[in-house]
Amino acid sequence: MGYKNENEDFTLDFLIDDVEDVGNKPVKKPYKIIIADDDQEVHMITKMILKEFEFEGSKLEFFDTYSGKETIELIKRESDIAIVFLDVVMESHHSGLEVVTYMRDVLKNTMTRIVLRTGQPGEAPEEDVIKQYDINDYRLKTELTVKRLHTTLYTALRNYRDLRQLSDHKKGLERIIKTSSQLFSHASLNDFLTSVLDELSNFYQEPSGMVYLREDHTDHSINSGFVTIDNRNKTKIVAATGKYKEYIGKDIEDVPELSFIDPKVLNETPFENPISQVEKGFVVKNRGRSMINNYVYIEGERKQYDFELINLFLLNYSSALDNYLMSTILSSARKDIIRAVISAVENHYTDPDSHIKRTSCMMSKFAIACGYSQSEAEVLRVSSSLHDIGKLEIPKTILWKTEPLSEGEIEIVEHHTKAGYDILEHSDLDLLRIAAEMALNHHEKFDGTGYPEGKKGEAIPKTARMLSIVDVYDAITHDRTYGDIYNEIDALELIKSEAGKKFDPELVKIFVDHYDEIMSFEK
Repeated sequence: MGYKNENEDFTLDFLIDDVEDVGNKPVKKPYKIIIADDDQEVHMITKMILKEFEFEGSKLEFFDTYSGKETIELIKRESDIAIVFLDVVMESHHSGLEVVTYMRDVLKNTMTRIVLRTGQPGEAPEEDVIKQYDINDYRLKTELTVKRLHTTLYTALRNYRDLRQLSDHKKGLERIIKTSSQLFSHASLNDFLTSVLDELSNFYQEPSGMVYLREDHTDHSINSGFVTIDNRNKTKIVAATGKYKEYIGKDIEDVPELSFIDPKVLNETPFENPISQVEKGFVVKNRGRSMINNYVYIEGERKQYDFELINLFLLNYSSALDNYLMSTILSSARKDIIRAVISAVENHYTDPDSHIKRTSCMMSKFAIACGYSQSEAEVLRVSSSLHDIGKLEIPKTILWKTEPLSEGEIEIVEHHTKAGYDILEHSDLDLLRIAAEMALNHHEKFDGTGYPEGKKGEAIPKTARMLSIVDVYDAITHDRTYGDIYNEIDALELIKSEAGKKFDPELVKIFVDHYDEIMSFEK
């Protein structure tokens, strides 16, 4: 059996390889396959054909069930089933179809790929089943040759892999945004740095390779640590947890108990070796825009922690610390998170001409034209850059498709507005709440014919009404796979023609009247 994480909500598998440690040789976890069929011979033949099958270095682990009821019970226990080879007729004529309905509608399992197999096509005609049931393939048992079975398996596993990656990315982004927003809520430097220590101690790695974020702090041997900041050539402890609290305010060189930290480690250039192992733990060094060196010490063996995750988290910590020290309005830590998210979105749907960057710059200029202050315009510039974050849930095969989309594919694309809102809405940051609002509403239309909710007029938030104009303008004036490119004059005419329909007429007038100012960012 593969490793099971009890705290699945906080799994961040996408940051590391999904492996099991067998001795010193890492072995990838197998993909779990259910063979659901009341014919013992089908089980035997399927496993014999696929005995040596591997996909990207991972083998297969088979589970045998012989009825619909048994299949449902197994899927309820095993949440990470990759594929179900599902017979239609088992204890009843529609057992397999009942399993499909239960999986998709009751368990809300949209990840597992379902390959329906039947020896009695009259009981479940292909066209009817494909239309009415959320299955991924339909095969007659008579046509499942060795070659066809391998082809079916490759296709299903690729789809499952891609869906898992998208799901893990979404969970990871939600967790990092949530964690960061909690850090930024602290009023004092000491509280902020103490929370950093607590969060770092949670980036813990099980021996199996599964990474998770712990929420309890009962293991004080892991939580103990301290943060130092250089001040007038002295390295002072400014925050601490566990047994190191008594040293807050002291120079590290004046504490004999900390002599195990070699001064040479602290004097190294952070960029050369940002994480150093010492006798009882490790030191993370940082030097941000403030040009003030600061160090984080965490007690514990290096192998206990996942340093990819720590490095990602420390991007936020270091920027946030800079902003505490420099009293800036917008935390650069938040910007680092947003840049990472924007980069993930751009890389996912390939945006070489940077639609996101242009749109956010136009949004800032448009906001000034609409009477917003400079600081408010800056917030809208950053938050608008996240409006397409929900596209991380859209498979690349759809995003990159040059042919017309099917109705089902259009539904998937349109869901990106709600998906983006779901990722951003839980944050305590005003900036991200505004971003969530824009993500949800930027495809609503002034006349009520937009999506996802068909909002009309001023029921659509003003920021989303503004964004819809600059979003469409940029889309129609740059390279697109789904339409002609407009010149500036034709693009403005199109925008004006949609006033009162797609767009708020008052905002259209402001956009047109201040067009040169709004587009000045290109210079």
